[in-house]
Amino acid sequence: MNYDIRTLFEPRSVAVIGVSKTPGKMGYEVLTNLVRYGFPGPIFPVNPKYSEIHGIRCYKTVLDITEDIDLAILVSPVERIPKVMGELEAKGVRVAVVISGKRGDPSSLRIYESARKHGIRILGPSSMGIFHVKSRLNATLGPMDVIEGSVGLITESRTLGMALMGLAAVQGVGLSAVVGLGDKLDIGEEEVLEYLVEDMSTRSLVLHVESMKEGGSLRETLGEVIRRKPVVVLTASEGVKDELEDLMDHLPVTDDVTTALDMALALSSKRTAGKSFVAVTNSGGAGKLLRGMVSDSVVELPRPSEELVEDMRQFVPEGGKFSDNPVDITGRAGTDVYKGVLDVLLSSREVEGVIALHCETALSDPSRFADMISDLWDLYDKPLIPVIMGGRRATEAVLSLRRRGIPAYPTPCRALRSADSLVRWSLFSTS
Repeated sequence: MNYDIRTLFEPRSVAVIGVSKTPGKMGYEVLTNLVRYGFPGPIFPVNPKYSEIHGIRCYKTVLDITEDIDLAILVSPVERIPKVMGELEAKGVRVAVVISGKRGDPSSLRIYESARKHGIRILGPSSMGIFHVKSRLNATLGPMDVIEGSVGLITESRTLGMALMGLAAVQGVGLSAVVGLGDKLDIGEEEVLEYLVEDMSTRSLVLHVESMKEGGSLRETLGEVIRRKPVVVLTASEGVKDELEDLMDHLPVTDDVTTALDMALALSSKRTAGKSFVAVTNSGGAGKLLRGMVSDSVVELPRPSEELVEDMRQFVPEGGKFSDNPVDITGRAGTDVYKGVLDVLLSSREVEGVIALHCETALSDPSRFADMISDLWDLYDKPLIPVIMGGRRATEAVLSLRRRGIPAYPTPCRALRSADSLVRWSLFSTS
């Protein structure tokens, strides 16, 4: 692993240059996130205006810091950064995250040329920063209250990246790492992907791409990475889609942020050995909706065998349809009925994954259903994808499962789309 890239994710000490005491300014927000998230190493704020910030000594310049600096976070005005690069070289700093600047602005190239002159690798300019759970590192402009999980996020856009961090938290998607590429004049997608494919805390990735460099190696890198770790590409660029066209059977590409997070959540969970799923529902209508979508998916809903029907028969109430797929256990079915049927299906060799559809009614308890799903999740290696449809209680149940790393969804469409991406990648990665 490249030493500079490892240092970017795993620094022992961090200097934040251009800090501020004013909430809302970049220098304040980055330092506050870094301190409050609990970075364990020394933090060195730099700004000649202050003697301390957050109870930490503040230095006038980088050269006043007597200890070693692994990683520098630059939030200084862009015109000052070339001078700062010289000071960083003098201190032996080899890696910097440049949050300052605006993507595409001529100043970005000047910053890059200065960094190259002084032998410093940079992430940015106009980066949103870097977040890495394993290192307790949140040197970003995003929120601090991130749900910790196993989805990595790589983004070109600083503002979109901040919004995605917040959206992931609201939707219950846990993150392991977030990298803001910004102008990606130096460190780009390839090196970040090569690190995260080795990062044990990251199990799937969302890659936001607006452009691909001519003659670059991103397509080749993605082709290698997705054999080991699933990636969802978030883009609206037809040029990017054309470049990645031959990978798109195994590399989901979407322009919808919710879809990207949904897929990444499923892809960060359990693999499936095949396409044969059984769906269980307490609503015939919801089951028909799911069934109608399957024709556009690689997921298959085969009719259960006679043996499997007999095993389910003891649990399904009168009026239920257990010889079809989806299995309709009727609206009278409680959590115990679901558990019995799901136990049978998850134990069966002919079933390679299960979708459990639960429609909230006056007679049902979404929280009990979620607890039952969580218990079964821990018992079996097969993917179990719950759908909990309804109002506030159903929404809370979905989020409670997602916070545990279980790919739960509020609608059949979102669940099937995510299951489709899981099946495609599982079969590809084991071929």
